[in-house]
Amino acid sequence: MPFRLNRVLFFLFSVTLILLDKPLCAGQSSDMKLRTVVIDAGHGGKDPGAISSDNKLREKTITLDVALKLGQRIKDSYPDVKVIYTRSKDTYLTLAQRTNIANRNHADLFISIHVNSVPNSKPRGTETYIMGTDQSHANMEVCKKENSVILLEDDYTTTYQGYDPNEPESFIFFNLMQNAHFEQSVIMASKIQEQLRKGPITVDRGVKQALLLVLWRTTMPSVLVEIGFLSNAADRKQLASEAGRKEIAVRLFTAFSEFKKQYDSHSGMEIETPATIPDISSEKEKSVSSESASSDWWMIQIFASKKQVKPGAPDFKGLKNCVEIFQNGYYKYCTGRYATREEALKALPELRKKFDGAFIVHVDKNNRLL
Repeated sequence: MPFRLNRVLFFLFSVTLILLDKPLCAGQSSDMKLRTVVIDAGHGGKDPGAISSDNKLREKTITLDVALKLGQRIKDSYPDVKVIYTRSKDTYLTLAQRTNIANRNHADLFISIHVNSVPNSKPRGTETYIMGTDQSHANMEVCKKENSVILLEDDYTTTYQGYDPNEPESFIFFNLMQNAHFEQSVIMASKIQEQLRKGPITVDRGVKQALLLVLWRTTMPSVLVEIGFLSNAADRKQLASEAGRKEIAVRLFTAFSEFKKQYDSHSGMEIETPATIPDISSEKEKSVSSESASSDWWMIQIFASKKQVKPGAPDFKGLKNCVEIFQNGYYKYCTGRYATREEALKALPELRKKFDGAFIVHVDKNNRLL
């Protein structure tokens, strides 16, 4: 079903207001520190989220427990950090209310905690999502599941500018949204996955992009983490246990600590806020390497900039053979070429000695980030 013209114009106007209302990012002020974190326990109240096959476990209960455990650890270790929960008990909140809490409190970081579930009992593991336009089938299914909660709201078509989670055309809208905190969100998501793969659920499904409403209107680095599959017996065992949930909270806390340290030092985090909506139709990718590629591979992104950086500039710290990828309004500089993510992981620690904000990216044969 095609969108009506007035509906499209209204959405574009709303997007423009959202972008112009975004505060300055880390790195634009010398005294910027991570002072406020909003922790969002997914679902709640009349929205139970995923339910185990034996009807004993509900996503809303698991996410709340992990959220409270994570928040308490942050409070204990960082008294100067304000911890805000979108909910601290079994209450229902709309997706808009969740993001409004973060925006209203000028949060520096938004962490939304969820539990996965699919009809197939085999998939397992953890994955972390950032706001993006990856429309792969698997990611689209996650989008539909997490976004469908808006159907519980009385007037969701007005609140979310006509978005319908059951209409594939609705996802076109999100291609116009430019997340001003994309790089910081990627860094936080990467740190979360680096920690979660250590257990108790060790299967790492990686960092992914998705068009998630709960991340859509946040004006700070934001991630949505799926801490396991309630539909998988092995994951469910860990999610059901107090020890398992406690360890997951500890892993998330460690990721938070590492992110805060980097955020506070502004290392590799200086990202400018775009003043206008980018023209996605003119997006290009450019490589400074003449090496041809026949398939996709893994690389390590060392930094990104709104302005093009010439080869040999001090920013590269002597590193050569870098690839420049222009995407979403940023010049992204990557190095290395690895057949598997595991190979890239082995090389990452050495590069982080020079580039604290370095992280792994997936690149296709045309030098486009996947």
